[in-house]
Amino acid sequence: MTYGFQSINDNSVVQIDSEAPRLCMLTKGTYSGTGTASGVFARPITSQDPPMVFIRPDQTAQIQVPYAVWFTGGPGNWTGFSMSASVVYNVLSGLYFVASWASMGTSQFGMRLWDPAATLIYDSGAPAVVVTYASGSWTYLGSEQLSNAKRYKWGINKMLGAGEYVSLNPFTMNCHTSGSGGGCSLGVDYAAGRIMMYSVSFEAWTDQGHRPFLCAKLLA
Repeated sequence: MTYGFQSINDNSVVQIDSEAPRLCMLTKGTYSGTGTASGVFARPITSQDPPMVFIRPDQTAQIQVPYAVWFTGGPGNWTGFSMSASVVYNVLSGLYFVASWASMGTSQFGMRLWDPAATLIYDSGAPAVVVTYASGSWTYLGSEQLSNAKRYKWGINKMLGAGEYVSLNPFTMNCHTSGSGGGCSLGVDYAAGRIMMYSVSFEAWTDQGHRPFLCAKLLA
């Protein structure tokens, strides 16, 4: 940067920059439900694009598999999100937080920074989100027969660490085979120490390409 404010930590990493936004946690909460589960934001998110939703599913005997994620509200006024549960195991529960590359005023005291366009890019009451892991290298693990179709499975060998959450946004899009489409869904296999991706379809697409997967945690 040529002028403005910048904060650099002991490891020479830029933590705050008045010319560049950081990924900020804007609200957080819990979700639970059978068949569907929703999170209602404590306050509307004012970003133009849908915010990033990170979840940490509760550790249960079976793998929770959310799919068909959608947001409520609209640009400048996102009010919540909902997701459907896999019919294989239709219970969803856990923690979530919502983040954006633009901050929102949350504190009565502290420090705020605006960019040259008068956009708030830093608020000391909005904790930083730190990306802890990113990958697009999925390994095809085979399929299992359901009543009307098959569920195709991929995995990444990644143990979800303490305080880590996974991003839902890359899994809000359907995946398609040469003959039909199928929903794409995400699961955390705590017992096997891996992240799972699924699609339910009549035909397999064994190469999912590089659908991104992100883990993040909140900076204390």
